[in-house]
Amino acid sequence: MKKADAVESIERAGNTINDLYSRAWSTALYPSQHGWGPSIASIVAIPVLSMASLGHMVGSAVVQQLPPELFDKIPDVGEKPKDGGG
Repeated sequence: MKKADAVESIERAGNTINDLYSRAWSTALYPSQHGWGPSIASIVAIPVLSMASLGHMVGSAVVQQLPPELFDKIPDVGEKPKDGGG
């Protein structure tokens, strides 16, 4: 895994979180348009998405500070071991 790949993945995750956050607020604020069930679910989701956003900011800051050499030592997540052993 390269540092640029990690930064790009984190940016995509941040964009997804921000999109969900804005949709949750939009749904929560207009129950007559979206229905009461989705509005209540959105109200419940807003604090969760806020914490996800905070976690994303911390994770992004950490990744930005790590040296690129460290990423060369970390295997890709989900990648099978190259030696095939277990």
